[in-house]
Amino acid sequence: MNKITYYGSETEITHAIAVLKQHVHVKIMKEADARLLIQKLIDEHHLKATIHVNNNTVWSKDRILKNLERILNEGKLYNEKPILSHYFYQFLHLVCGSTAHTDIHGWISKYPTAEHLKKFFKQNEFGKRVLDWIPGWHTDAKAIVETIETKLFPFETYMRTRQ
Repeated sequence: MNKITYYGSETEITHAIAVLKQHVHVKIMKEADARLLIQKLIDEHHLKATIHVNNNTVWSKDRILKNLERILNEGKLYNEKPILSHYFYQFLHLVCGSTAHTDIHGWISKYPTAEHLKKFFKQNEFGKRVLDWIPGWHTDAKAIVETIETKLFPFETYMRTRQ
């Protein structure tokens, strides 16, 4: 049985509970499947509460990809103020194999441009491709990173799918 917990304001939590209540089977699904369903619900219903399955965050794919698009358009992670959102920063250092580098500003100083971000996704701070770093049960994060890779490396992604 999956343990679902919610964090945020009372309004955010109430909204998230109401949405997930319509999917009572999520508690008995395999965790990998439950994570993908919850991710889909977060994005479809624009849920702002943080939702954990078995004490691990389920990440919004839309929020991260929207921020990635802005970073790619700007070509950098900082322009008078951070372009990298706090949410994406949390994903990078909690899930993708990076240290926090003290805070978001420290992370941006280590990876200031879109090119640095690309290099990070090819080889994180532990010497692994980010997609290979994420455990199999963390399906929501894997789905995000797979999509990030298609945006960062479209030709390489195309070539992998052709093989």
